[in-house]
Amino acid sequence: MKRLWKLLGCLVLAALAVNVIIEFASRKSLPALAGYLFGNPLVFLVNTLLVLAPFLPVFFVRRKFFAAAVAAFLWIGAGGANGVLLMFRTTPFTATDLKLVKYAAALLTAYLTWPQILMGAAVLVAALAVCVLVWKRAPADLQPVNLTQSACVAAVALAVIWGSLNLAMMSGLVAVHFGNIGQAYEAYGFPYCFANSLFNTGIDRPDEYGREVVAEVEAEALKPEKLYSLENNKTPNVIMVQLESFFDPTLWQKNPVDKDPIPFFRYLVRDFPSGYLSVPSVGAGTANTEFECITGMNLDFFGPGEYPYKTVLQKTSCESMAFTMRGLGYRAHAIHNNEATFYDRHKVFAQLGFETFTPIEYMYRIERNPTGWCRDEMLVDEVLKALDSTVGQDFIYTISVQGHGKYPSFEYYCEQIHDMDRFVKKLVYRLAHRREPTVLVLYGDHLPSFEWSQEEMKNRSLYQTQYVVWNNMGLPDVKLDLEAYQLTAHLLNLLNIHEGTMPRFHQHYMKKSVMEQEDYLEAMELLEYDILYGGQEVYGGESPFTATKMEMGTVPIIQKESSCQEGRILVYGENFNEYSVICLDGKPVDTVFVGQDCLTGDGDGWEEGKKITVQQIGRDKVPLGTARQMFEP
Repeated sequence: MKRLWKLLGCLVLAALAVNVIIEFASRKSLPALAGYLFGNPLVFLVNTLLVLAPFLPVFFVRRKFFAAAVAAFLWIGAGGANGVLLMFRTTPFTATDLKLVKYAAALLTAYLTWPQILMGAAVLVAALAVCVLVWKRAPADLQPVNLTQSACVAAVALAVIWGSLNLAMMSGLVAVHFGNIGQAYEAYGFPYCFANSLFNTGIDRPDEYGREVVAEVEAEALKPEKLYSLENNKTPNVIMVQLESFFDPTLWQKNPVDKDPIPFFRYLVRDFPSGYLSVPSVGAGTANTEFECITGMNLDFFGPGEYPYKTVLQKTSCESMAFTMRGLGYRAHAIHNNEATFYDRHKVFAQLGFETFTPIEYMYRIERNPTGWCRDEMLVDEVLKALDSTVGQDFIYTISVQGHGKYPSFEYYCEQIHDMDRFVKKLVYRLAHRREPTVLVLYGDHLPSFEWSQEEMKNRSLYQTQYVVWNNMGLPDVKLDLEAYQLTAHLLNLLNIHEGTMPRFHQHYMKKSVMEQEDYLEAMELLEYDILYGGQEVYGGESPFTATKMEMGTVPIIQKESSCQEGRILVYGENFNEYSVICLDGKPVDTVFVGQDCLTGDGDGWEEGKKITVQQIGRDKVPLGTARQMFEP
């Protein structure tokens, strides 16, 4: 038994050493590491105990050194990943990133050079080789495992870990929910914050949750006001454009660029409704700003670093701006000049009520910037196509991508947002020439990923972008700073629309003074829990929203004629593009894009009776849709 207690002491020292290594990887300097160790010794102790937990299986195996080495490698690997990610974005490594690995693989060449990628692969191979070597060479314990004694020691260690963690949370030494995840990792350490993100997902059931309490919120904040009805030529098309990493460089006090890269956006901010927009992330997290703006829900109530697109919205429909506008007679479209599967938008947008989604796989004449992201100017035609695809009014939600990192320099970033400014100008001019009532909301999803601090910002925030509401309807020029989850409520209020649960809820509280908003956040959390995880009491016990049968693209891709001659398949049709792939009985073949009316492909596998179809397939090989077959006689 004494031997096992000595082993536990060795494991505690190993955990302490590992904790120091992973915190150094995050903080990247000895002074910063020392400030954390000596400034928060109790927090460091709690983190060391958490690091110890994966070492406890050592007591139950004979290859103790190997088991300890694996636990150490896992922690150091996670800490190293956090350090690498913090080089490219401000958001640290969370458990949600494990669900985004397939997207990270596609972005490797955008953020890393090939020598860096090869070096990372070499480190990974070396780590695996060391594990294999340890397995083969490290001696196994000669004494058999005493399960009873091992269980006792491990149970005592686990009880200390569990008790210390709960005491730290109850005493406020560490926070359970993080308002600013970057600051939380610095204050509470990587092991605790990462473990929190691993187990703390969704919205916790509020203590006071129940039918009666929801009814009280409904009676107070969801009273129906003046109802809104759709009238042709009198109600506007509503277009929202989320601009990737769009930010006013003059807000950075150390801005090295003299020329104004966004003159048109600045003109819009001056002459139209506008303000600062507080967003939930910095440097990354596009989908979370998107989630708040579309649903009106506050992300703070979810788990740290959680992406609802990857969790609850995978299988749950949610009231949204798309559903609200459709209830008023609008058609709802989504547009994004990037892959459809990124953040699973090809699935999630149906849960959010969009009727069509046009990703890059359904676009034409694609142009890319030097780092490989699609230029945003192509979105102008896609917005106009969506408007032309219906007879009545439309709600269009557009996500741009040109401003995406990594940036070779700040000057390069300014060149990209200058291009985006020209895109905004062209879009506004084209919409103005249509002479239809139109409202266009433009906003940045988050600040770009550069090394800067909030003290260097004129507005003293890394979590504020800007928004502006261009319109040709003479809307009042209201200057108001907003949270991202308030944006659509404010927009609808400008249009005198008071529909939708979350918009109406926000409109009610936004009328009140700050002193009168004491229960605002509590009531908001209650509603969000009820809608996504509870009994949908606000809807009478059953949600009225179901996923749409969403169509990909607004212009149909048509297959008219196909044949196989001399080992080559020929397919004729309409609206093919570079992502159109010929399939034999559903299996893709090597395809050459000849033009929008013709494809040719490898016909070696063709034989009589096999069905030839055309599918839209992105770089990740996920089929998104099949061309309509309209064979000519």
